[in-house]
Amino acid sequence: MELPSLQKELIKRLSPGQFFSGQKLAHELGVSRTSVWNHLKSLEQLGFKLHAVKGKGTRLEKPMELLDKSELALHSYQSRQGALSQLTLLDICTSTNDYLSQKNKQTRLVNGTVCLAEMQTAGKGRLGRSWVSPYGQNIYMSFFWRFKNGLSTLAGLSLACGVAVCSALQELGVKGHGLKWPNDILWQGKKLGGILVEIQGESQSEYSAIIGIGINYDMGEKASEGIDQPWVDLANVKEGRVGRNKLAAMVIDKVLRVLKDYESTGLLPHVSDWNSFDCYHGEKVKILSGKTAIQGVAKGISSTGELLLLRPNGQLEGISSGEVSLRLDKP
Repeated sequence: MELPSLQKELIKRLSPGQFFSGQKLAHELGVSRTSVWNHLKSLEQLGFKLHAVKGKGTRLEKPMELLDKSELALHSYQSRQGALSQLTLLDICTSTNDYLSQKNKQTRLVNGTVCLAEMQTAGKGRLGRSWVSPYGQNIYMSFFWRFKNGLSTLAGLSLACGVAVCSALQELGVKGHGLKWPNDILWQGKKLGGILVEIQGESQSEYSAIIGIGINYDMGEKASEGIDQPWVDLANVKEGRVGRNKLAAMVIDKVLRVLKDYESTGLLPHVSDWNSFDCYHGEKVKILSGKTAIQGVAKGISSTGELLLLRPNGQLEGISSGEVSLRLDKP
């Protein structure tokens, strides 16, 4: 979905956070002040928080860095290698995973196709949960890759991509973040991001994977009202601002490197790094599956992506992700 051109122009002008009078906006855009006012109201309905001051005009409550292909290319090694030729930037979509899924049904996508959106109307997380996706405040991206080694080899794909995201954040100077099995990125116990891998069978031996990644970048309190768990964004964990385009480019580079090698190497080269980022290592945890709870101590992951759980009887048990949830086991 593309926004009306006038709304896109308004967002572009307002994004640096400067005040604009209605008269100036109307003059620059070649429309009436009433038209400007109506479009500003439409932007508020999309979740934009505007601040009006008599005699000064209207501005965004805080500046917003919009996604830009040239900025992404500037920060991307993969772009210089020609690997971002299949990059799509969207204004609004249901979800970037859905977009790539539909595109692949229409035309066979090439490996390394990437989609980013400013906003999702039906962003989704694991186990059918919704992913809050306000315009321009976070990172919403998806990758497409086709694999030929069978479904079982893809069990650890989200874990390998989690390592890629954490490595990107680390190189950008973020500290205190880590991974929660199987697909969460945490900072001091709060949700910073997540990964959703959706697999589609294309033939008996060929499967396509769509890897969706969401990272909380600079999210307003109002937009986060629908989140039912502790969360945090990058703006509140990193001293000094990281550009939104720079963050997206770094994550793209890291994830594409993982995807290029995954079919031949699988999860194994990433297990040690995953365990080093493991937020729950050595913690008492419980695995929830429906009304059943299994308790033990988290001991990292196996080479195939199972959570290693040290049970009270001293046995080490491997837990597959499936329809289960991991929780700290605290009073």
